[in-house]
Amino acid sequence: MTLVKIMSENVKNMLDEKVSEFNSKVNDDPNFSKKIEGKNRTITISVSDGDNYGSKLEDLKLDDFNITEDINTDLVVTASAEVLEGLMTKTMSPIKAYMSGSLKVKASFSDILLLKKLF
Repeated sequence: MTLVKIMSENVKNMLDEKVSEFNSKVNDDPNFSKKIEGKNRTITISVSDGDNYGSKLEDLKLDDFNITEDINTDLVVTASAEVLEGLMTKTMSPIKAYMSGSLKVKASFSDILLLKKLF
């Protein structure tokens, strides 16, 4: 297995953890669930040196991320596996990654705020 494939799978595992954390927070925190109530969005995390992973937020539940070819979603985040791992482990600043061009985000402002809640 190539290093790129391993790193892409690491991103997938980290996304699975974030989905679990997000859904737990929705169930455990009424204030948080009110903030996302009524928000139905499709999300793609595009690993520039790996696979694309898609999910859907619907009815206060975020689905697991699965490999997809669809990048025409409400939120699209594109970065290398290394950058995505750094963002999810909070060892890299999203602003620094965005300003350097290492992170690209296609979304409305309100969707960017939603994305921040996910990560």
